[in-house]
Formats: sequence, structure tokens, C-alpha cells
Amino acid sequence: MPSDSCACVWTSSLAMMGYVVVKRDDINKRVVLSPRVPEILDEMNCVFDPASAGMHPQAPGADDEEAQLPLSETVANTCWRPAHARFAVRCQPPHLHRFAVGQLALEIKDCLKERRRILKSMLKPDEMLLSISQFPLLGSETYIDGQGPANGPLLRSALLSDECLYPIPPFTLEIDGIEDRRGAVPYTAVALFRDKKTEWPFIDTKLSPLRLDYDFVNPHNTAVPGSEETAAMRAEAATSRSSSAASMRSSSNAPSPDESADGSQKGESDDGSNSATATLARPMAAEMPLAKNCLLLDSPLFGIGSGGVLRVALCAADLDEARSLYDQLAPISAILTALTAATPIVRGHLVDRDSYWDVQCSTVDDRSAQELGLVPLTTAKGTLFKSRFGSIDIYLGPGPKSSELAFQPKFNDCQYTYDNSAYWKMKDSGVDHLLSQHVAHLFTRDIHYASERMLRASSSTKGDSSPQRTDGQEHFKRFLGCNRQNVCLYPPNTRAGSGWEVELMSMEVQMTDEENAAFMTFVVLLSRVIISYKLNLYLPISLMDQNMARAQKVNAVKDQLFYFRRDIYGGSDSASASAGRILRPGNGNSWRTTHATTSGSGTYTARRHIGSKSPDTTEYIELTINEILNGSPRFKVTGILNIILSYLASLRLEYEIEQKLRRQLQLIGRRAGGKLCTMATWMRNFVQNHPDYRHDSVVLPSINYDMLRTMNDIEEGRVAAPELLG
Repeated sequence: MPSDSCACVWTSSLAMMGYVVVKRDDINKRVVLSPRVPEILDEMNCVFDPASAGMHPQAPGADDEEAQLPLSETVANTCWRPAHARFAVRCQPPHLHRFAVGQLALEIKDCLKERRRILKSMLKPDEMLLSISQFPLLGSETYIDGQGPANGPLLRSALLSDECLYPIPPFTLEIDGIEDRRGAVPYTAVALFRDKKTEWPFIDTKLSPLRLDYDFVNPHNTAVPGSEETAAMRAEAATSRSSSAASMRSSSNAPSPDESADGSQKGESDDGSNSATATLARPMAAEMPLAKNCLLLDSPLFGIGSGGVLRVALCAADLDEARSLYDQLAPISAILTALTAATPIVRGHLVDRDSYWDVQCSTVDDRSAQELGLVPLTTAKGTLFKSRFGSIDIYLGPGPKSSELAFQPKFNDCQYTYDNSAYWKMKDSGVDHLLSQHVAHLFTRDIHYASERMLRASSSTKGDSSPQRTDGQEHFKRFLGCNRQNVCLYPPNTRAGSGWEVELMSMEVQMTDEENAAFMTFVVLLSRVIISYKLNLYLPISLMDQNMARAQKVNAVKDQLFYFRRDIYGGSDSASASAGRILRPGNGNSWRTTHATTSGSGTYTARRHIGSKSPDTTEYIELTINEILNGSPRFKVTGILNIILSYLASLRLEYEIEQKLRRQLQLIGRRAGGKLCTMATWMRNFVQNHPDYRHDSVVLPSINYDMLRTMNDIEEGRVAAPELLG
């Protein structure tokens, strides 16, 4: 039996959803993005406070009665948030202190539908609301209503016009901070999918080295055709951008990304010298990715706040429970990335991946040349091995008073850097080693911006009669918002009345509310199973990173194998004489078995069993997602879904509630088993079977129009999609 003391009433779980507003032209068969989200939020009487968590007409506090209402009655209190892009919007319910499992089954989908209905009621007749992770034509020829010229003063992008950016200080400063801190345009290369008639080798003509702005790209100012004219245009744009940004900072009382809280410049050293030698960032030649057979992206807006999201925040009973959820959800995040893959199209082309995770992480990568290890360290805290958006580097492990035995230090087997000063401050305050390392690792990053009002409130004395808006929590929350991994840990928020939270970030938003509700339900139930049965899902960080890379490949659910722990009930596998050993690929001690090789059939060649010579006592094994979730008697794997179903049976729920939960989980199980396809597979099949598709990897506007109209009809129930929903 599970060890929950209160099995049917849990602490809160929150789900953030994101949507994209598009405008359709039925005559010309085109769909473009609609930049009307600021107008829509204004019509909803939402007032944005840059120093707060989001937009809400009357955000409930910790003591409000509304905070304990059923899920269906909290829709009106949903916190509506703007995103970095003018065409995207986020919504998140207020904090719920406790909710019953019946609400999870009966009301979560209705809540999603009601929130969507509220937003749809604010749209014009020619607009649609879509839950998609990325607009397929973003950065192509025509992609947004009222599109202006590229290379604007705000985004400085050759692909995106400034109409895409929601021009309020938190977003403009964060976009600026990424580029300014890196000292370069964050170029990202996305491999193109090669079809029968795709031009090969493919050269991205829009951002090829021959067409790039050389004053911006060429670090040595080598003479190139038109460079003088280009430099003049850049100087004019820089002047316009500086005045615009200054105006925004004045309106928000927020410091610029190059200015610290005390007014000093970030580029200024202790001796007064300033390392910034130009207004505009100039990337190093080594940072320009090869354009061969790839599409190039040149703005952080391609990865931050430009599409829909699906995130689930789980409120833990205490810090120990939060640490357990953080560690155990991290290895499973890659499985959820593959199951929710929904981005096979980038810049109007089919690409050789189904998920957007690594692309997003790369577009917002703000590491400097020193932090990337390209030049010797002089001012940086150390070499940083991952973007600030990416998979975790360190497990938290159990607390010092925990009886948890599953964690082993060797699981943290990848290199990472942490801030020594922050580490010892934590240690000297009584924080244990692993948690101190986690926080100190976060502090190797800089915050991109801070509200001057928050800084004034923090420095106010106790005798000051001015209202106190923050005790440091808002600062830390803002800082954590600049460090997003596949799972994130958030401390308690006394103002909101929430406890320790763990947020799962690796899923992509799905087409329909039914799918999104199913994945939310799965994550919440999995979190309860982890706590109740004390599951051990630990993988070495290096294997978890390999899983995440595999999860983003085309048709990963069917075609890829993922490392997974064979025995998820115990700590170190005592049955294995070599438990905990990690044998690398090519090591002759690894055990292999060969099955028939049939692509996509569920049978694979050379499955690796790591940790033992015997398949029966190995610690880690390569499995399909179907075997991980639905189980495999052949490899003695129970299957996570089977464990969840066993947990549901132990709760002795009402028949109707249990059946609804089982139907939601069935969607996950059928997708894992290949009976239902992912959203990415559905989109790829739609494009390749469209009569206008020329098998050259190009997604024409007419194809995009038909696809998005069909997706909207599926979501509204006018068109059936048995291959997607069953």
C-alpha cells in the first residue's frame, strides 16, 4: 500500500498553459501571427506589474477564500501573463492549498476549455487561438500581421521584425541582456530534413555568410562589399534602439542590462577600465555556426516567449519531498519530451528533429567567450558547460535528516561550475553540501534585469513607513526565472502562501485540451507515486543528457532507445555485483544482445545493459518508451503506467473518477506504444501528404493555412483525428 497519509487530498499542483494568437486570410489562404495580445489583455483589465509574477485583476492572497475553491471556480481568478512575443499569452491558476483527486479527473480538462473559451471570446472573427509550441512560419518571408522591416532597433534580427516583441521593460531588457552578456548574436543552427527533392547541400540564403551584415558579424572589420553602408545603418539603428530602451527603462524605473543596481556598468572593472568597446555586440568568428544543410536563427525570441508552453508545478509538503521530486522527475523528463514532441517545422521548413528543446536552449544561450572556454578566464567565474536553459547539472540528493538511500554522489558525473562565495555562505548558514552546491551553481549566472522599486524596497529600513513589497523572495524568484532547466526548484513564497515547488519544464504544449489534461494528470499522479512508493529513477546525469538528445529526434517514441533503471523500487541494486558502475560505449565489459533489426517495429539491435555482464542483474538498460511506460516482461520492467494504475486501485476511488483517470492515462499509454502518433508526427504527415507540397522540405503558406485551420477544427471538435486522439 502507498505511504500517503492523505491519499485522496493533496497539496496543490499548478499548470501553466501558453497559447498563440493567429490571423487567417481565407481569400489568399494565409495565416499570420496576430500581435494583438497586449490589446486583448488590456480589454481583460489585466494590469502588468514588472516586479510581480504576472497579470491579474485581483490576485488572491494566501488567506483568500477563493484560493481554496474547486478548480472549476478558479478560472475567473486565472493569472494571465504576457509573453516576450506580442502574439503569445500565458495563463496560470492561482495557488490552491489543497485539492482532491476527483478534481483532477473531473475538472482539469474543463478548466482548460474554460480558459480557452475566455481568450477566444476576446478574438476577432478572423483570429484563432492555437496551443502550438512554435508558429511554423516564424522568421520566413511573411509571418506577422503588420510586419515591418527586419534589423529593427529592438531585436536587431535579420529574420524577425520588432513587431514580434512585446515592448515592455522586462522583455526588452532580457532580450538585450542575452545578447549583450554574450557579446554576440546567439546564432542557432537547426538541421534541415532532407526529402526527395530538397536542395542538397542546402544553404540558408537568408543568413548565409554572403548575406549577413558584416559590420555585425565580422569581428576583424575585414573589408567586404557594402560594409560602409551597412555600418551606417547599424549606427542609426543603435541610436534609435538606445533612445527607445532608455525611454522604456525610465517608464519602469528599471536599470539597463549594462547597469548594475548601484549605477555602475557591467563592463567596468574594479580599476575603472571598461571592457565594452562598442555599442553593438560583435560575435567571434568561431561562434558563427556552419550554415551547410541547416537553417539559422539569430534572435533569442525564437526560443523565449514566442510559443505555447505546458508546465506543471508540483507543491511539495516540505523540502525533503521537493528534493525527491526534483531528482526523480529529471530522468523522466526526456521521456515526456519525446511523447509531447510538437515542433517539426522551423522557419517554414521541415527540420530533422521533432522537439524544440535544444533549439530553445541554444537561442537564449548567453555564455560569454570566457564561459564557453574559447578564451582564457579573466573576469568570468568559470567555464559553464550548458546554457542557462537546459537539463540539470546536479541532483539535489536527500536532505541530511532523510533516510533516503537511493542517491549516490557518482550520479552527478558531469562537469559543472559553482560560485565558491555563494557555496560557503550557504554552508556557513547550515545548508547541506548538495543543496549549497545547487544554489551556488545557479549563482554562476547573472540576472538580466531587476526592478529599481524592488531594490529600493529591499534596502528600506524597518523604520521606513513605505510599503514593503519584497523580503528577497521576489529577487530570488526573478533570478530563478533566468535559469530554467528541465526541472526547477522554487522556495516557499510567503506572499502567495505556497510551499516548496518543483516545476517540470520539458514538455511541449499539445494541440487539444484533452491531450494537455492527460499529460498534466500523468505528471501529478507520477509525483504521488514517486513519493508514495519511493521510486528510484536515478540515472547518471550523462545518461540523462543522452536521453534528452535522443528524445528530440524524428519519431523518437518509436525509433529511439532510452536509458532507464531496471529496478526502480530499491536503492543501489544489491543483486548486481557491479551496481553503480557506469560502463561507457565501447567498453568490452558491457553486455549486449542482438534482436532482429526492423526500423520502427519496436525491436532493436544491440541493446546496452550498463552495470553488469548479465541482463538480469544490470542496473541500467536501454528500452523503448513503450517498454518504460507500459512495461516489458522480457526485460523485467514493470512499467510506470502499470505502477500508477496500481496506485489508483489502492486509493479506492469512486468508479466514475477512476475510469476517467484511466482513460486519460490510456492516451499516454497508446501514444507510448505507437498506436497514437505525436503532434510532431501528425504535422509532418500533414505536410508531406498535402497536394501543394513539393517534397523539397519547404512548408508553403497554403500548406500552413490548411494545417492550422485543421488543427483549430480538431481542437474545437469539428474534425476527428483518430490517429492523434484515438
